[in-house]
Amino acid sequence: MDCCNASIVHCCSAHLRSLQCCHLAAISLLVLAAGYFPSSGASLVFPPYGHSYGIRKASPKHLFMFFGPRTFFDDPQGLATARLEAWEDTTTKKDDDEVVVYGVNSGRHQIIYNTSMWALGLYGKEGIGKDCFLHPKGVAANGRGDVYVADSGNNRVVKLFNPKSKLQWVRAFDAANGGFDLRGPSRVGLDEKGRVYVTDTGNRRVVVFDSTGKVLRVFPPCSGAPTALAVADGKAFYSFFKNEQAVFYAENGGKRVVKCSFNGQIIRKADLPAGNTASYGAIDYYHNYWITDTEKHCILKFDRHLKLLDRFGSYGTGDNQFDAPRGITIYKRYGQVFVAERKGAQYYWMGTDCTSASIGARRRPGSYDLTVKTTEYSFVSLFSLKGGDTCFYTRRYRVFPGGANLVVDGKGTDLLRQKMSLRVEPTYSSYTYFAWYFPVTARVGGETAVSSE
Repeated sequence: MDCCNASIVHCCSAHLRSLQCCHLAAISLLVLAAGYFPSSGASLVFPPYGHSYGIRKASPKHLFMFFGPRTFFDDPQGLATARLEAWEDTTTKKDDDEVVVYGVNSGRHQIIYNTSMWALGLYGKEGIGKDCFLHPKGVAANGRGDVYVADSGNNRVVKLFNPKSKLQWVRAFDAANGGFDLRGPSRVGLDEKGRVYVTDTGNRRVVVFDSTGKVLRVFPPCSGAPTALAVADGKAFYSFFKNEQAVFYAENGGKRVVKCSFNGQIIRKADLPAGNTASYGAIDYYHNYWITDTEKHCILKFDRHLKLLDRFGSYGTGDNQFDAPRGITIYKRYGQVFVAERKGAQYYWMGTDCTSASIGARRRPGSYDLTVKTTEYSFVSLFSLKGGDTCFYTRRYRVFPGGANLVVDGKGTDLLRQKMSLRVEPTYSSYTYFAWYFPVTARVGGETAVSSE
């Protein structure tokens, strides 16, 4: 993937453009990431200072700078992001990741979003009619300008349209207008054909609508109210698995995650670790499934087969800490991640972590097996230092998350007697800015050693 700059609304855009990469807009909540380079790997990282000017978290003060007393953070919920086709400038590539980020400010019954790269807008008020919401929860959006909001308190899904900079009312899906009898819908997702997937919380099911509000199908009943819904559509341009189309959600009180087909057929289920509970969900470029845990103040990352890859974050206000995270959205092309929390939001780039790295001899002389476990699709390079020289045995080999085995040519050197190191880089745009180094342990006589924690 190409490299990019990321930034947020109203932050020295002219300077960032001069870097010949792109910058991201986000809603008020939305934050400029900090210039922070961790000494070891991490599934999420802050972009470097030159791309963000050190701002990584949105606070009530940031929101007040834009709106004054007109609004404030009051129970933030879902997030969605999309690059508007109406923003496309075909004469340049410098705007390729300028996006709109929509955030649900549930307690104020409104949507906060950026109307351009430099300005923010508000939409909605408390009520039951047009242009109104009542404690909305989830939101989903696409590049065509379609925006769908789970208007939970009004038992409906609201469709909005953003032609370029200002949200407009289109319709509501509810029993009153011949749509469907929803009870407290809370999460919403979209596929590439414009079908709308909704967690019908009170009825313990997932319902699929077309863009006009017609019911297309109802998934089998869930074990408890579904939540953390996210749609993985391989037909999307920025999707690694082109033949996969799946819906992810959590059931059983948020204690179990489910993967099913677009027709509702269950593909796989997996229990969350003891004590964790799913709140909101998002899918990345590789169809990894990210969920927020509001109660444990962390993010859980699963691969597309529902294997747990990582648990990120803890409670607090410091680096890599959250205060009741809820909505999460990922811009798939470049790997930018936005997370809403109790009184604001945070902004990250996709990183990676290595949990083990070891090497052992194969039967063929001079050939070795390198075993690596990472939390993300990663580029790995194996090298050793000989005097003042660096000798590489593999360069930027892409590995899948979990476990990966590589065959390495020792180039006439006994690698088991060398001090080997592994360079690990994320495959998203951040790979040109971030790299982490881990020692590699030799496996002798079939024994395996874990070296990188």
